[in-house]
Amino acid sequence: MPTIAEANWDRWEAGLRAEGKEQGIRQGVRQGVRQGIRQGRVEGEARVVKRLAALKFGPKTAERLSSLVDSLTTRKALDQVGDWIIECESGDELLSRVSALRAKGGNGQ
Repeated sequence: MPTIAEANWDRWEAGLRAEGKEQGIRQGVRQGVRQGIRQGRVEGEARVVKRLAALKFGPKTAERLSSLVDSLTTRKALDQVGDWIIECESGDELLSRVSALRAKGGNGQ
């Protein structure tokens, strides 16, 4: 039979585990929400980039750009593509730049 001290220790230890588990769950939820918000922003910016490319260079360029842009993972990279839409004289020039960016890892680094 456990002593009073051992029983108290066991209850205290179980309480700490439960508290740690709850804290871990809360932290995981917060991280998931932040990650979801970031991902949503990246997806929204990708839609805008595709739309701008379609307006400037036409639907064929936008369609080809779509798969390239979908592989980009940061807002920085998408910002770069947005700048290139303004700077590039042709859809082929834009696609070439985005392809090179993608080949480097697609993170705009």
